[in-house]
Amino acid sequence: MKRSGIRGLLAALGSYRRHVALGMLGVVVSDGAQLAVPMLIRPMVDDLTAGTADVVSLSRYALVIVALAAFAFGAKYVWRHFMFSAGRLVEMDIRRDLLDQALNLPAAENATIRTGEFMALATNDVSSVRMAISFGLIAAFDAIGFSLAAFGLMVWLDWRLALWTCIPFPLLGLIMWMSLGHIYDRWDRVQANFEKLTERVREGIAGMRVLRAHVQGQGDLLDFDKTNDEYYRLYMDYVRINSLFQPAIVLLAGSSTAILLGVGGLQVISGQASMGTFTAFSAYLAQLTWPMIAAGWVINLVQRGAASMDRIERMLGRTREPAGGQAPPPAQGGIRAEGVTFTYPGAAVPALRDVAFELAPGGSLGVVGEIGSGKSTLSVLLLRLYDPPAGSLLLDGMDILDYDLGELRRRIALVPQEAFLFSDTIRENLLLGDPEASQERLEEACRLAAIHDEILEFPEGYETVLGERGVTLSGGQKQRLCLARALLKRSPVLLFDDTLSAVDPDTERRILDSLRDRLESRTALVISHRVSAVQDLDRILVLHQGGVVATGTHRELLARPGLYRDLYELQKLAEL
Repeated sequence: MKRSGIRGLLAALGSYRRHVALGMLGVVVSDGAQLAVPMLIRPMVDDLTAGTADVVSLSRYALVIVALAAFAFGAKYVWRHFMFSAGRLVEMDIRRDLLDQALNLPAAENATIRTGEFMALATNDVSSVRMAISFGLIAAFDAIGFSLAAFGLMVWLDWRLALWTCIPFPLLGLIMWMSLGHIYDRWDRVQANFEKLTERVREGIAGMRVLRAHVQGQGDLLDFDKTNDEYYRLYMDYVRINSLFQPAIVLLAGSSTAILLGVGGLQVISGQASMGTFTAFSAYLAQLTWPMIAAGWVINLVQRGAASMDRIERMLGRTREPAGGQAPPPAQGGIRAEGVTFTYPGAAVPALRDVAFELAPGGSLGVVGEIGSGKSTLSVLLLRLYDPPAGSLLLDGMDILDYDLGELRRRIALVPQEAFLFSDTIRENLLLGDPEASQERLEEACRLAAIHDEILEFPEGYETVLGERGVTLSGGQKQRLCLARALLKRSPVLLFDDTLSAVDPDTERRILDSLRDRLESRTALVISHRVSAVQDLDRILVLHQGGVVATGTHRELLARPGLYRDLYELQKLAEL
C-alpha cells in the first residue's frame, strides 16, 4: 500500500472540513445511541429474570430505546448527507482539475497521453475516489471508534469474558494486513487496463467508417476481445483477494459467538454472570459484526481509492504550459522569423531549417510547399504549441517566448486544417470566436466565409444543432464555419493553416476575394498546398524539406523555374 494515495484522499477533503466534522459528529452520536441500548437491555432482562419487572418499568425502557433509535436515525442521516455531499464535491473538483490539466498540458505532453487514459481517470478512478471518501474513510472512523467503544463496554461488564470472545479478532487483523498491498496493486493494474479498454472502444467508434470500408469490423472486434479478456483476467485477480474478507468475517464472528455461548453460558449457570450481562454481551457481539464486515469493505474501498488517487495525482503532476510573461507591446500584428530551426521531440530530422521572413502589420504572406515540407510547423510554433528556439520568432517585435500564452493566443486567430465543431448549435460554435458577438457580426463573418446562405437553408438556421464533431456537415462546410469563427475573433493576426483544402476552387476564390476587401488592417499568414490560395498575397514563401527554397510574389516565382512553378502547373492540369 502506498501512503501517498491515502494522503491524497485526505488532502482532497481539505476544502470540506465542515462536511467531515459534521459527518464525524453524526457518527459519534449514532454510535453512542446504538451502544447505549445493550446497557438498557441488561437491567431490563435482569428484572424479568428476577420477576421484579412491571408494565411501567418495561414501558420506560421501551420509550428510552425508541428515543435512542430516533437519535441514531437522525445522526445517521446527518453523517450520510454530509459525507456523501463531500464525496460528490471532491468528485466535481477532481474532474474539473483533470479537464483543466488536459487543457493546459504542452503539446509534447499531450502527445504521450491517450484519450482513453483521460476517460478512465475521469470516470472509474474518480468514482473510486468518491466511494473511498463518501463511504471508506467515514466507515473506517465508524468501525474503529465503534469497535473500541463496544470492546470497552464489554470489558467494563466482564473483562475475562471480553478477552475470551475477542480471541478470533487478531486473526482478522492479520488477514487484513496481509491483503493491503495485494488489493492496491491489483486495482492499479485493473485501472491501467481499463484505460486500454476505453481507448479501444473510442478508436473503434471514431474509426467506424474506415473499418467498414475495409471490411475489418470483425478483425477489430477480435482485437477488442483480447483487451476485454485481459481486463476480465485482471479484475478476477482482484476479486480473488477481495472475496476472502466476507467468508473470513462470518467464520470469525461465528467463532466469537460460540465462545460466548460456551464461556458465558457456563458463567450464567454457575452464577458468576447474570442473564442481563449475558444478553448485553450478546448484543455487543452482534453489533461488532458490522465493524468486522465494514473492515473488509473499508480496506477494499480505501485501497481502491488510494490507487486511483495516485493515478490521478500522477496526471495532475505533469508539467503544465508556463504561465506569465512580460508586458506585451501594442497589438499590431507584425511577425518576424530569424533563422527558425526546429525538430519535434523524438524526431531525427528537423521540421524547419533556418527559416527567415518578415511580415509587416496588415501585410499578407503565403507559405506553400509539398506535404511534409514543414508548413504547418510554422503555425504550431507561432501559437507556442511547441516552443521555438529563443529569439527566433517575434510578434510585434517581442520574442514569443516572453509572452503570456493567453495574451499571445488572443492576438492570433487560427483556422486549422482539421476543422473541429462541437455537438451544439451553429450559433454556439461560432460564438467561441467572440462570446459577445451580435447577430449582425455573426452573419457578416459567415458571409465572408461563404456559408451564410447555406446556414439559412438548415431547418433551424443558426440554431441548428450539429452532430458530434459537426458530422452532419460536409468537409467544406465545416472548414468555412471554422473560418467564420476565427473572423469573429478580434485578433490582429489571422493564421490560415490549409483552411480551404476541402473547398472547391470557385468557392475558395470567392472567399479569398471577400477577405482581401474586408480585412486589410489585419495581418494574414496563409499556409496552403494550393497555389491559388496564396497567389494574390503580398509575398510567398516556398518550403522544401523544412527550408526556404524561394521567396517572392506570384509573378516573380512563376517567372523562374523551381518548385513553385512546378506546383502551379500541376494544379492547373488537375483543374482541367
